[in-house]
Amino acid sequence: MGTAGISVLDFALQAERDGAAFYAAEAGKTQDENLRGFLLSLAREEKKHEEQFMALKARVATSGASDYFASAEVDDYLDAVIRGGLFEAAAALPGADYEPELIGDFYRIALRAERSSILLYQALLDAAADKGLKRLLAAMLREEKSHLTRIVALRADRDNLFAIERFGCMC
Repeated sequence: MGTAGISVLDFALQAERDGAAFYAAEAGKTQDENLRGFLLSLAREEKKHEEQFMALKARVATSGASDYFASAEVDDYLDAVIRGGLFEAAAALPGADYEPELIGDFYRIALRAERSSILLYQALLDAAADKGLKRLLAAMLREEKSHLTRIVALRADRDNLFAIERFGCMC
């Protein structure tokens, strides 16, 4: 993964920064303490992922990507995931004068970003050659999947129509 490996890690770092900033900004827009706590917990987890990618990038830069990844190339699939972006649609959200639990755009952005993160981490895990890296990526993948399911549950709790469409009932 030579230079391409570093650029993928740079992208992952930026995605985690964007995710932490997105969730922290949304937390600042709500008066709901439970929602604020939930969003801040997501922001902290994204920040933790950023720190893990920073450490990984430093190791890869020192010892070389070939010690960590099986391929030196970014394949078409990984390129498509990267170019799809993660949190880029967040800029289109309204300002601080709304409650995020009432805005479907917040959920769509968050769900799309978490799904894209899952695709990215799975692709990186598939390309990983180092056992330690595989463990790290697998743990991060589990956390991103948890983010996705927690966001779906939050939306279902706050949006009756979504709950009916998604689960067939207001659960």
